[in-house]
Amino acid sequence: MRKLLSGLVIAAVLAVVFISGCIQSPGNGNNQTGNITNPEIKTFQAIDGLIETVSGKPIIRMFSTTWCPHCQWIKDTYDRVAKEYADAGKIVAYHWELDTGDNTLTPQVETEAPASEQAVFAKFNPRNSIPTFVFGGKYYRIGNGYEREQDLEKEEKEFRAVIEELIKEAGPQ
Repeated sequence: MRKLLSGLVIAAVLAVVFISGCIQSPGNGNNQTGNITNPEIKTFQAIDGLIETVSGKPIIRMFSTTWCPHCQWIKDTYDRVAKEYADAGKIVAYHWELDTGDNTLTPQVETEAPASEQAVFAKFNPRNSIPTFVFGGKYYRIGNGYEREQDLEKEEKEFRAVIEELIKEAGPQ
């Protein structure tokens, strides 16, 4: 009986960890809004500071897992937009699947996200919820903005608005 009870307690704890690690609404309770003046950016938050770049190109990131249904819902839209801008040489983009360690935007199969990327995830999302989006080290969102509405077009429009804002803020390349 004691083993059964212990097993149920462990199962309950794991269920809570699983549920809290995969969310669908934006925000992390931090409520840092920074200075967002673009009216098309509605579900992202911002912090003050310099735009994170590589060779003058803003860096955007999505952190997800293979098992999160909210991550699966948004990943194709994010990947398509990220690849379009990256292929045009306007940004550097990553999509880290944290359970496999793979950056899904590369043909290589990585087995672990670099410590520097894990540090970015931890900085913007100390609760380790997914999906998490960090654009330019300035704009971030935990969860999806429009999943409840089932509106991937609004997601894409906002991704593009944030990316265009980053490109503008980063200046000439």
